[in-house]
Amino acid sequence: MVQKKTHTERSGCPVACALDIIGDHWTLLIIRDLMFLGLHEYKEMLAGSEGISSNILTDRLKKLAQNGLIDSIIHPENRKRKLFFLTDKGKNLVDTMVHLIRWAEKCLPEHLEIPPEKKELIANDPDRFIELTLQQLKEWEDSNLTTR
Repeated sequence: MVQKKTHTERSGCPVACALDIIGDHWTLLIIRDLMFLGLHEYKEMLAGSEGISSNILTDRLKKLAQNGLIDSIIHPENRKRKLFFLTDKGKNLVDTMVHLIRWAEKCLPEHLEIPPEKKELIANDPDRFIELTLQQLKEWEDSNLTTR
């Protein structure tokens, strides 16, 4: 099988290079699950309302880990399972994700389901929303990554 060339090997365009890593539908939804929904287990992500298939989820988690956006630890309750989490590189997408949410709110409001308290904060104080999101991620890390 011929390996597809990435944009880093071709054009070096920053948008194209970023899309090599996060440019598919499922990858951003996995980042959303980790960043905003507090889902850290494979089975939780698999059960999501979008209906990702197990082979796609496995592939995207592997790709995100290879590119340094996520990492994992052995689940403390079952050594056969893992807990996934965003690395600093993955958390750096928070501004982009919030901008994407705000764009959707402006251009696709009839389709959205955002909890009212989050919707108000995103609309009126996105920096505070980002701060709270990063704080929640840090709290999860503090309670789950201490055994690492």
